[in-house]
Amino acid sequence: MGWEIERRFLVRVSDAFWASAGAGSQLKQGYIRNGTPSVRIRVGEARGPVLTCKSGSGIKRREVETVVPLEMATVLLEAAEDRIIAKTRYRVGPWEVDRFVNDLQGLELMEIELATVDEEIPEPPAGVHVLQEVTDSNSFVNGRLARLTPKEQRTLVSQAYSGFTP
Repeated sequence: MGWEIERRFLVRVSDAFWASAGAGSQLKQGYIRNGTPSVRIRVGEARGPVLTCKSGSGIKRREVETVVPLEMATVLLEAAEDRIIAKTRYRVGPWEVDRFVNDLQGLELMEIELATVDEEIPEPPAGVHVLQEVTDSNSFVNGRLARLTPKEQRTLVSQAYSGFTP
């Protein structure tokens, strides 16, 4: 069983960054099971559809992943019912910048995978402004975002950025 060591940040991204970022990867994630462990299917990665089981919280979590056939991914996405989120992911050096769509439009999160819990974090990419770290906030875990109603998703995005000047 593997470990994921990751830090996540709520960010604001400049128009110049988006203009130069390219197309990104269109990801769709369905949550078959929330809780411990969470079970997620993701389509849109170059390596193919990925089934992931995660448990724990915070910076270090247990994670097991496997690439599955597209037919299985399609059935698992159906099993996720309305617990699905969509986003475009941009890779910039060691960083991944996610731009959510649909009712989470406006939400921008950035994450970095680390080798150790105490590894020093590099500077964010130019044009990405870190507002706050959300690694320990369950509010920004993708599985939780997928469980919210469309209205709750829009409210979360609005509240996440309240108090931060553009």
